[in-house]
Parts: sequence; structure tokens; C-alpha cells
Amino acid sequence: MKKLILSLCLMTASLVQAGEIKLHSFSQFDLWGNPSVSQEFTINEELERAWVTIKVSSSDADGGGASDEIRVKVPGLTYNKSTGVISIDFEGKISECAALKTVGRSIFRRKEIQMTSSCKLQGRWRNVTYDDGFEIKKTSKYEIFLVVE
Repeated sequence: MKKLILSLCLMTASLVQAGEIKLHSFSQFDLWGNPSVSQEFTINEELERAWVTIKVSSSDADGGGASDEIRVKVPGLTYNKSTGVISIDFEGKISECAALKTVGRSIFRRKEIQMTSSCKLQGRWRNVTYDDGFEIKKTSKYEIFLVVE
């Protein structure tokens, strides 16, 4: 029983310390037709800048598909060229979100951005109500967040 109470206290303490930044919001009509949404960190090594890229891809039965790319500048998100680390200054605390690593061997060697456990890019659906001036309506929104622990 003591272990259960201790683990619950630790979980709630970790949730209190986590914060989230809303990056983008899509209405259910923007994502009509079952497209896929993915998000990732992107960097400019020369200028030591980092941002989040959101890709919306849709495919049709004919094999074609359209994709849209949205760049989101996140306040406090930076890239350090000498260490290869993407970090964020959020609420006075600097957290390492991702790192540029070299993976693979020989001719398959490439650089890849790998996430750390301090930050997560998360997408979730949310039901909202709004007033259009005539009546109260309900709709769904897909929102993308950067969760910083």
C-alpha cells in the first residue's frame, strides 16, 4: 500500500512539472479524407536554428497524394552546432529535446535527429463548442503540442 501511494505521488509530481506548448490546430474539415499528420524537429546548421515541421499527407485510391508542410517557430527552441543538441528554454528551465546523431555504416551513414525523453511532440483530438452568432455548434480539432518535462 505504501509503494502504491508513493508511486502515485511521484507520478503526480512529474505531471505538475511538465508543461506544453500548443504548436498548431487543425479543424476536422482541414483533415477531411483521412490524411496523416506527422511532426518532427528540423534544423538549419549554419544559422543554428531549430523549428518544428508538421507534415499533412493525404493519399487517394489512384496512387497520387498531396502533402502540405507547415513550419512552426517555437519560442526558446535553439540548435547548438558544436554539441548537436536541440534545446528549449521553457519557463526558465533549459531542456534538451533532441540531438543530431550519425547513424548507419559505410555508405549508409547519415545524420538523424533523435528525440530525448525530455520533450515529446504530441497530437490529440479535442471536442470544442463555439458560437457562430446564431447557435452553439460542436466540432472536433486536432491539436499538436510540444510537451516539455
